[in-house]
Amino acid sequence: MSPSNAAGNVLEQRDRPRLRLFGQICGALLLAGAFLFRGALEKTMLGHMVAQLPMIFLGGLLLFGRAARNSAVLASYDRHGLTGLTALLLISSYWMIPRALEFSLTMPAYEAAKFASWALLGAVLPGSIARANIVIQLFFLGNYCAMTAIGGMLYQDVPEQLCNAYLKDDQALTGAFLIIVAVAAAVGWCIYRFPALNAPTPPAPVRD
Repeated sequence: MSPSNAAGNVLEQRDRPRLRLFGQICGALLLAGAFLFRGALEKTMLGHMVAQLPMIFLGGLLLFGRAARNSAVLASYDRHGLTGLTALLLISSYWMIPRALEFSLTMPAYEAAKFASWALLGAVLPGSIARANIVIQLFFLGNYCAMTAIGGMLYQDVPEQLCNAYLKDDQALTGAFLIIVAVAAAVGWCIYRFPALNAPTPPAPVRD
């Protein structure tokens, strides 16, 4: 190993704890922001579902994701990532129900359950994805994307107001964003699993 490579490895090892600490600080700030500004975020269904819930999820991921991924105890209960990926479907589908969102606005127990479930999901999901093979990932991704897209279409097409706390126009706008989330999740997974899809196209050979 050349001296320059050795020096680079030493610097990288020194920077890793700082990067982890920075990520944990960002995670704590996201969770704190989701709680402290919950009044503004929960004022609209769009802010509630598309802003606050992802903030809690990312906060849990950044703050606890590394520890959860390296936990042998969690790994023993999450063979092939099935437990965490099943939790993804259950938690996301439950909090997609307008009535559940409405309860979280008025009942502290539901609000606490919402924060705990999404933060926990953010903590365990990266490890579950790492443990799952491509077939299991594709199965759960297909179910998640289909559920989210269908839920978004129902939000748009149902003539009734599904939630007393939110207007029907807000409901339709949230439905459109849920469809975007489903498409973005599918595209992001394809880029993650197949880096060649994101690789630049090599230039065509030029004839003399």
